[in-house]
Amino acid sequence: CPSSSGKPNHADILLVNLQYVSEVEIINDRTETPPPLASLNVSKLANKARMEKEEKLSQAYAISAGVSLEGQQLFQTIHKT
Repeated sequence: CPSSSGKPNHADILLVNLQYVSEVEIINDRTETPPPLASLNVSKLANKARMEKEEKLSQAYAISAGVSLEGQQLFQTIHKT
């Protein structure tokens, strides 16, 4: 569907769980092809995945070393600043 915000490069997407639907009636079928999808910045996504993995490993090491939850949160706050 066209974007409810009015932005031309956005679209509203509606999902329906068909498990509970007993009958489907097509009211309006699209004939035109949809616009191309925006390109993904693969290197940015890979970098984000690597950073999240490192953060999870750091948390796992802290837990295995017996660091308290408060200590972990303090470290994360200092690390982010």
